[in-house]
Amino acid sequence: MFEAATGTKVQFLTEPYDSFFAKAFQDGQTKAGQYDIYIMDDPWIPQYAAAGILEDLGSHGIAMDADYPGPFADLGFWPPRQGPRVKGFETETPKLIALPTIGDLQTLTYRNDVFTSGAPATWDDLVSQGKAAMQSGKVKYGFVFRGVKGNPIVTSFYPVFRSFGADFFDDKWNPIFNSDKGKQAADFFVTTLKSLAPKGVAEFDSDQEGAAILGGDAASIIQYSGNAIKSDDPAQSKVVGKLDFGVVPKKESAIAQIGIFIHGVSASAPNKDNAIAFMNWFATNDVQTALARSGDLPVKTPAFSDTQAVKDHRLLPVAIAQLNAGAQARPRTPDWSKVESIIGTELNIALAAGSGGGAAMETAATKVKDYLTQQGYY
Repeated sequence: MFEAATGTKVQFLTEPYDSFFAKAFQDGQTKAGQYDIYIMDDPWIPQYAAAGILEDLGSHGIAMDADYPGPFADLGFWPPRQGPRVKGFETETPKLIALPTIGDLQTLTYRNDVFTSGAPATWDDLVSQGKAAMQSGKVKYGFVFRGVKGNPIVTSFYPVFRSFGADFFDDKWNPIFNSDKGKQAADFFVTTLKSLAPKGVAEFDSDQEGAAILGGDAASIIQYSGNAIKSDDPAQSKVVGKLDFGVVPKKESAIAQIGIFIHGVSASAPNKDNAIAFMNWFATNDVQTALARSGDLPVKTPAFSDTQAVKDHRLLPVAIAQLNAGAQARPRTPDWSKVESIIGTELNIALAAGSGGGAAMETAATKVKDYLTQQGYY
């Protein structure tokens, strides 16, 4: 589409997820000029932006207009427009250094023959109705989630944790996820929710989670859109027509995790003018509507309500409803992966034991504080 509109050819290079992070980051640091545009997972932004390898888009006249949902828009700025900032960026004015590429966030996938009145609005609703479906033999499990230590379990824990009103850090990067609300969320996760899940859930990742809902064994899961859209594919789902989508359940609020892909121009891009032209083109509503009609989640609000897109892809209105209900990104620090690993390791131990969620949060908080101290946060 871009070539047809502008006459400029695009070479789209693909790399495995893990290796591209390092390869692109090295390209930026060495100013090798191998890439014009980096497509990044949103947690990469703090590393890339803090290293100064992303172009200031505002200096090229690009702006984040009001059609971008706020949670998506915030991820394009460094330092963050809100929340704590890492050392060296405390007083800097936020600059626009990236634009959202593919919108993605968690939503609930549930069996409509179990939750017959629609998506469970609260965790209590999910637990009571999921347990009843297990007892009646309609499903094997009321709720299935990822339990593998590190990123998988923290991703599944995130909407539970945030729904209890808990947060990860204060404005000085002190860990506060071991607050009363954080510990209550962890205890609920490793005991009550585990009681609805398979015995081996501490070893479950996204493949096992997806197989449980698509195979008809689970009444509900929380997942990202790339897996959710498999629900209507008879080649992948044994329960086509029995799966619907909804906003994640709430305790105090219904907050899902955002995990978008986002793109920025390399500060050493060899074709910087063309890269800027592509950024402007991709942000147009026509392109975003085409993206929505193709089955991907767009990143601008009007495309979510396009009649043809909604007709063909019924997840779209649920995704925008989740954005409106509550959707937040992971903490904006280059050290999040290490923090997540610490929390996820302790939480996995508690999940395997079926108890001790609160204690796991206390242990993790101590270890995170020690690590961030070593990194010079305080």
